[in-house]
Amino acid sequence: MDMSRVTRSMWIVIGGTVVTLVGTLLLDWYSVSVGFGQFHVSASVGAWDTGAIGKLAVLGSLVMLVGVVLLFVPNPPELPVTLPMAMLAASAFTALMVVLKFLDIHSHTAIGLWASLVGALVAAYGAYEMGGRLTMPSSTP
Repeated sequence: MDMSRVTRSMWIVIGGTVVTLVGTLLLDWYSVSVGFGQFHVSASVGAWDTGAIGKLAVLGSLVMLVGVVLLFVPNPPELPVTLPMAMLAASAFTALMVVLKFLDIHSHTAIGLWASLVGALVAAYGAYEMGGRLTMPSSTP
């Protein structure tokens, strides 16, 4: 693969997708610690363990990964929309799921929730910059 063909927008999408994947799959979304003297107890959960919205965020990040892979496939399959628009939709969906989960439980948040949100928003920006815009047909008189 010729790396000179990778545009700035593509790098933004790749970086945002990687951060989103790390945030949803590897890092904790919520963490709490309680201590009484010498006795300390900690508990933490990742995105998958937070319920249906967390699972949808994980699935959204996996769809984002598929989109990044399709960026580098020589002959990608036909999609009903352009690939940048599909990446924008997947990234925005993932960011929306993270925000909804934050609104549902907004205390004891951990770094994974914030990494997922920032990564999805960065990837959405990169996809928008790549050309993931809705274009309205102009009416010509």
